[in-house]
Formats: sequence, structure tokens, C-alpha cells
Amino acid sequence: MGKIERPTVRKRAGTPEPTKAPPKPKGPAINGSEPGEITSITGVLFGPPKTAKTTLACSGKNVLLMSFDPQGDSTETLRGRKDITVVKPRSQAEIDSLITALYTTDRGRFDWIVLDSVTFLFLLLGGKDITDAWRENKDVRRPYGKAGAAVQQIIHDLVLLEDTNVIFTAHLEKEDTDDDDGVAMETDLGENEVKVAVTPMVWRILSGAVSFIGRTYKENTYDKVTENGKTKRNKRTRYAVSFNDGERSPAGSRLTMAGEYEIELDTLDRLATELIGG
Repeated sequence: MGKIERPTVRKRAGTPEPTKAPPKPKGPAINGSEPGEITSITGVLFGPPKTAKTTLACSGKNVLLMSFDPQGDSTETLRGRKDITVVKPRSQAEIDSLITALYTTDRGRFDWIVLDSVTFLFLLLGGKDITDAWRENKDVRRPYGKAGAAVQQIIHDLVLLEDTNVIFTAHLEKEDTDDDDGVAMETDLGENEVKVAVTPMVWRILSGAVSFIGRTYKENTYDKVTENGKTKRNKRTRYAVSFNDGERSPAGSRLTMAGEYEIELDTLDRLATELIGG
């Protein structure tokens, strides 16, 4: 009796070869960190003009200052500092190029990124279109939404930079104001209801994207000094930032930190040391 041959299976042209099971990984595929591990700081600083917002925002070391406020980088406390690099983008394209560089060629180059300010950034990206629509009696909601979406994306891209501290500044406005713009000029505001001068669309992402929101202000204090047997009062202007205003403003923090700090040239540098060890 002859040998029985095993029948062969004829394959159709193009039939794929059976695939092998992937090798088992040697270690876990998902690596994460423990909850509460702080690797960088993100924050918003808002306040009336001339209350040291930019000074405080740049009080870290090795800073990239993205300046949108007119002459914001000419603040006296910034002059002569060699660890601050100032850029002044004036279009969406220039901003996009900067952010691309921060993710590629200049990745990790700066310890702090400061965007000064979100209020003027919105005006740069949407102010003209909004004004033109208003003048032509058109619906201004479209340019408002377009500018708001652009600002949202910029905030999103900056806060996702790894191991980089990011600070945004904004102006302050009164709650329930009758003024058209509502921007507050009083430098000691804080007792009244105040808010950040950005649109609701921008605020929705900005407020949730950061770890703290601080309100800057200044107040005059008087120190008693005795000279030659006579006591006199010397006036001193105190600049401070509040991270705990209760119901008066959105100032607050999800981090364990003091409720108020005096604004000095190294305030954020010391705060970073306190929160993340430098």
C-alpha cells in the first residue's frame, strides 16, 4: 500500500501569511507618576495697571517674555536683566512659529515662559475684525469666537510644555460695570467684586489650565521713624499679590501655598523652590 500524502491547501494569490503573536513586553507598558507630583508651575496674575504684574511674572530665572502689552518690557525692574529674552510677536503666524520652536529647536531652553498679557493678545488677534464688524453693523460674535478660539489654542499649547513654568498676565475689570470696557484703573482694588479682563470663552480654559490665580495690587504704608528725638512717618508703597480673596475675586490656588506674598524680584523663583524644589 502506497504512502498517503497529506493534502495541501491551495492559497489564493494575495492571501496574507499568518502573523505571529507579538512578544510579551518585558516591563509595564504604561508608566506614570504619583498623584500630586509637581514638576512645573502654571499661573495667572491679574490686576490694575502699574501694580507690578510683569515684575512678578518675570521674577523667576531664565525667562522668555512674550510681550503683547505696549512697552510692557520697558518696566524698570526688568532693565539690565541678562536672563530675560523678550519677543514681540505681532501676528498669528509669528506666535505659531514661536510655539513650534518651543516644542522643537528651543525645547527646554527656558525655565519660565511669560505671556504678557492675555488681554492684549486677544486684541491683537481679534480687535480689528471685531471693530470692522461693529462698524459695518454685522454680527460681532463670529470674530469674537474666532479670536477666542485662537487664544484658547495658544494657552493649551503653552501649558503642555514639559518641565517649563508658564505664567499668564491679564488686566482686571470690575464685576457688573456699566462701562463699555470695564477695565479697572484703581490700583488698590480688592475690596470690591473684580474679575480677570478676558472674554468668558478665554476664561473657561485659562482658569482651568493653571495651578494658581493671583491678584496684584499696591497700597501705601507708613513707617514710624525717630530721628533726633522726633518721630515722623515715612511713606512706603507696598506691592503684593493675593492668592486668597474669598468671594471678592477669582484669586485662588490648588497648591499648598501662602495666601499672600510681597512682590519682590525673586518671588516666583522662591515659590518654585518651595513647591517643586527649584
